[in-house]
Amino acid sequence: MKILIFNWRDITHPSAGGSELFIHQIAERLIKKGHQVTLFCGNHQQPNKQDNLNGLKIIRKGGTFSLYLLTPLYYLAKLRNSCDVIIDTENGIPFFTPLYSRKPKICLVHHIHKKQFFKEFSYPLALFGYFLETKLMPLVYRNINFITVSKSSLKELRSLGFNKDNIKIIHNGIDHNFYKPDFSSKSSYPHLVCLGRIKKYKSLDILIKAMKKVVEQVPDVKLSIVGDGDNKKELEKLVEKLNLKKHINFRGFVSEEKKREFLQRSWVAVNPSFNEGWGVTSIEANACGTPVIASDVEGLRDSVIDGKTGYLFDYGDHNMLAEKIVKVLNDEHKREKFSINAIKWADNFDWNKSADEFEEIILSL
Repeated sequence: MKILIFNWRDITHPSAGGSELFIHQIAERLIKKGHQVTLFCGNHQQPNKQDNLNGLKIIRKGGTFSLYLLTPLYYLAKLRNSCDVIIDTENGIPFFTPLYSRKPKICLVHHIHKKQFFKEFSYPLALFGYFLETKLMPLVYRNINFITVSKSSLKELRSLGFNKDNIKIIHNGIDHNFYKPDFSSKSSYPHLVCLGRIKKYKSLDILIKAMKKVVEQVPDVKLSIVGDGDNKKELEKLVEKLNLKKHINFRGFVSEEKKREFLQRSWVAVNPSFNEGWGVTSIEANACGTPVIASDVEGLRDSVIDGKTGYLFDYGDHNMLAEKIVKVLNDEHKREKFSINAIKWADNFDWNKSADEFEEIILSL
């Protein structure tokens, strides 16, 4: 089949996240199965407006917001006769493909943003995004099939009025040949890692405030913040204000190999985010034998089994987060137990399995 995917970014984008990873991993495997896959996405000052990554054709047009205006025009002019099925990815705002295409289609949703809009954007823009997602999308997509990545996201979609029979869950997977334990590389000192984009809704300020408490009880602890984003400078100021520069390092954007190394070396991975669709980094950490402490919010409560693969804490409660971190760092037996459970839990998730499920849905349209 000829599959056309709309998404705001591709995997090479500096701010690529779980949505881009999901699309790239699924697309690569669909291509190996004999399908043709094209990704239409925004340009991020790449010299190549068109690209080919392992058989995945990428067309880049427009910026963060202009992309959504260009998509229907480019589709009608260049793409409508070259695809059999459309994957319309909603990252807060969908591409509203039912308004200009009669092709079979699936809307791919990682999570519903709602209040997240108001954490990231000015009030007028946030209100507009909120309206598009919660009011207009349910009208335009009421008869469209959905794929989402967790039970929490399915529940959110149902809260918007979508029929549960039209929603299928396909979990993010793991490349188990790449993400695997290496206990010989574990750090000799208490080492935490927080991995992902540095955005306001990721709530790293909660983790930094918790670190002030953790240092008091575990003086040699270190935290590596791996990733980049527009909230970095504000967080660096907070680290300096709390006198934590000796304990917290901003590592920036790193390669996949370096990312794996951080996950393997760390004693605990932490995710204090306000909202996630699933929390793929939780499973990546687990596959490396590293337990996870995360906020008890949609998505993360699906990927972390509280008390077995790590801990959940009440979102925003930095005192509770600090308590959970100290509890794990000071108890070697608990860390080992969590590690064993984490590896077993991660074994349930595999990109090949996810791609098979994705293909089955596409072929049924």
